[in-house]
Amino acid sequence: MGQSTGVMSKQLPWAWLFVLAGIILYIPFIGGVSLFDWDEINFAEISREMMVTGDYLNIHINFQPFFEKPPFFFWLQAACMNIFGVNEFAARLPNALIGIFILVMLFKTGSRWFDKRFGVFWALSYMGSILPALYHKSGIIDPWFNFFIFGGLIAWVEGTRSKQSTKWFLISGLLSGLAVLTKGPVGPLLIGLTVLLMQIFSKNKKFLSVRSFLLFVVGNCIIAGVWFGINLLSNGPDFIMTFLKVQVALLTESVAGHKGFPGYHFVVVLLGVFPASIFALAGFRKKIAEEKSDPYELRLLMIILAMVVLVLFSLVQSKIVHYSSLTYYPISFLSAWAICQFLDGKLKWKGWIKILGISIAVLICFVILALPAVGQNIEWLKSSFTFDAFTKATLDAQVGWPFATFIPGFWITGVLAVFIMLWRRLKYEQAFVALFTGTGLFVSIALIFFIGRIERYSQHAAVEFCESKAGQKVEIKTMGYKSYVPFFYALKPVPDKNSIIEDYPHFYILKTDKSRLLEEHPELNILYEKNGFIFLEDQGN
Repeated sequence: MGQSTGVMSKQLPWAWLFVLAGIILYIPFIGGVSLFDWDEINFAEISREMMVTGDYLNIHINFQPFFEKPPFFFWLQAACMNIFGVNEFAARLPNALIGIFILVMLFKTGSRWFDKRFGVFWALSYMGSILPALYHKSGIIDPWFNFFIFGGLIAWVEGTRSKQSTKWFLISGLLSGLAVLTKGPVGPLLIGLTVLLMQIFSKNKKFLSVRSFLLFVVGNCIIAGVWFGINLLSNGPDFIMTFLKVQVALLTESVAGHKGFPGYHFVVVLLGVFPASIFALAGFRKKIAEEKSDPYELRLLMIILAMVVLVLFSLVQSKIVHYSSLTYYPISFLSAWAICQFLDGKLKWKGWIKILGISIAVLICFVILALPAVGQNIEWLKSSFTFDAFTKATLDAQVGWPFATFIPGFWITGVLAVFIMLWRRLKYEQAFVALFTGTGLFVSIALIFFIGRIERYSQHAAVEFCESKAGQKVEIKTMGYKSYVPFFYALKPVPDKNSIIEDYPHFYILKTDKSRLLEEHPELNILYEKNGFIFLEDQGN
């Protein structure tokens, strides 16, 4: 890479600036809105049940064994809940904290592999793209899972470049083991596929060796093997066998109705990782004339990683947005590479990339400005489009959309205008910094103004009902649909062995589009209906 110029020539404490940026972007307001069904509430409830039962070895949901996930992320959430209480802030805090660390890691790694300017733009590209910024304000598992996978790959690269290769390959395995302990065996699978393809396509034929493979396996066994071994001794083989069956099912079957078209994840990454995804497109190319072998190998690694994730999860039957979230690392890397090449005069943006970038920018501005406009005209929306009974009823929620809700739209439009202005003045570095900084702030601003309002339409009535029963010895169930809201928001107590659950008052939550189920249950009395939900009580309890 060329020497840093412009804003990068200033001796700024970039690592500390990224710590500050992460604190500002990821932590404020993360407790300001309810957790969302399914994943956020599911995981938070598992962590809450760990805390209230004191059983940190076994995974439970509704105090019944849960075989889909290992425990590491729940340990983090439970630790936060022990400190900050059982609430949304504690459930989302682990991802905010790892987000701050990731920004510094990307800056440091990029600076070591290339130069400080590259490190800055790698961290900025990650921080200032839509889904990565949203990702660290959530309560899902994937930020930690992907961190361990990518950390394992970074350690592997260091092992191929360092005289202390034994240490680095072992660290790669340890981090991969933590990925297994976080979400499952897909972690080492992704690392292994990427390393294998690098061995095939890279000129560095020492990228994979028997020794590096064995050290990697040892590292995995040390971390993941210890927990699975303890679980095996405590509970026998049932958990492990069921866990492995569930992992296979997640890869081969469509779960929870999450289906999509074959190119689903390509579209998600293109639109969701904007603007880094647009610049990254220029990085998907063969080795350029002046590119040295070592930098090219790093770029090739990122291309392979991105394609492994996109292709693998395109083949998986379930199509869920965060399944392709590991691509946020290589996409932000390729964005930084293309930006630095452009600033050095070695790359020009092709016309189709410019057109695509402008089109997506216009689309985002339109959607963000249209959302509050539609919110102010809900009756027009209901009369102009056909909705199912549940969706139509949710739109009856009393949600205010004041003029202030246009602020996110004005903000992102202003960010793009500043980018264009600086670009025309040939202040390219400043333009990129303004774009990514402004987009990162846009995500936080949009969440403040939008997410609580969206939640009031989608699930707030059910959350409100369950909160009214919090801590009471009642049984709340859903009918005709699956939800974790009754467990977490009713703070369902640990089952009392001396009590018979059938003696508890029983309540049910039914969606209006499933109201025909009432004909099968004449014993249920309707308490009230609200925003698409029907709340019932069993008259026999």
